[in-house]
Amino acid sequence: MKSDINKILIYVIIGLAGFFLLSTVISLLTGKASLHNYRKSDPSQISQLSDKTEKMNAFKELGSIRALTKPEEDVATGVNLVVTPWFSYEESDSSFTEELSHKKQAFKTVILNYFASYTKKQLYSKGEKSVKDELLELINQNLIMGKIQAVYFDDYIFLD
Repeated sequence: MKSDINKILIYVIIGLAGFFLLSTVISLLTGKASLHNYRKSDPSQISQLSDKTEKMNAFKELGSIRALTKPEEDVATGVNLVVTPWFSYEESDSSFTEELSHKKQAFKTVILNYFASYTKKQLYSKGEKSVKDELLELINQNLIMGKIQAVYFDDYIFLD
């Protein structure tokens, strides 16, 4: 009798697990469920960009940057953020590449100041694309010999 109850319990558990797994898969496939705060990754290389990649270079010398957002009204400190930006730019003479290398620290300062001026909620409401567009404009204001084409993030993680 005890063996029969154990078998029934095992079948019930397997059935419930299967039901939850199947309903989760169906919900994700039909779009009725979503993964919140899920970020689609940017290309990690120039070769993964559009069809004009043969004329593009990547500037990846900034590395990971730990920034602090502006605090919310009811919180004493901001939220830590880890961002690993990189830029694409058209192939040009070596002097523009040299300018990018020399202004690494200025770019990091621009990025740190940008994130420090917005709360986590404001950054979420802006969206990642808008953040990248605004950073693109701010960084290009610091350049003389050329312009970067786009800003990408390998990492864009809020540490709560």
